[in-house]
Amino acid sequence: MLQFPESTYIGKRIPKEGFYNKLDMGALLKKAFVDDIEQIVWRNLFSDATLNVDKGEKVSQIDVIQINLKRQTFSKSILEVIEKAIPRHLLFILKFTDQYQLHMNYKDEYQKGKFRIVESYSSNWLSEPEISLTLKGLNLDQVYENLVYQLAGTQVEKTEGVDLKQSILQAQEVEKIKKKIAELETKKRNEKQFNIQLKIAGEIKELKKSITYQ
Repeated sequence: MLQFPESTYIGKRIPKEGFYNKLDMGALLKKAFVDDIEQIVWRNLFSDATLNVDKGEKVSQIDVIQINLKRQTFSKSILEVIEKAIPRHLLFILKFTDQYQLHMNYKDEYQKGKFRIVESYSSNWLSEPEISLTLKGLNLDQVYENLVYQLAGTQVEKTEGVDLKQSILQAQEVEKIKKKIAELETKKRNEKQFNIQLKIAGEIKELKKSITYQ
């Protein structure tokens, strides 16, 4: 169950009209805000003032945004719009009936107050007793990274001496290689000429070897 410290609770409703009336977005995205979202709530605020932690060098505040949905299948573009409108580090709690999903976009600040999404992570849809998240760390950088690691699960390996961004980029590269291997294996199965099969097999072998060095 999600039980964040009482000191972090905000519970302030954010009018969804503020997003689709003020931001430049297409008709389909505006429709998604109307059709998919019941309510948006600024649920919690993690900061040095609300938690017993120090400010981070990269992270000074984490906002927890709860989105109550009208339907479980919704446009994920909604989350990107909210990310752009709130240029801080965000944790989303998505709620549909009695089911919950946690979602985080790991973001890189490439310019003061401007972020780019590097990778996205989501939990499964779970009932309230099943869903949990632990706040860990001595500063907000560590709290944020630990939240990302928890949601990423086995997708990102936590390695001593390697920072989170590098771990994510390595994981992305491994996924690209695995996708290429799958494509080559399909090509090899469909290839009639034995010499070309051997060539493809060699490429697959080299790609698999490269994964072990990631």
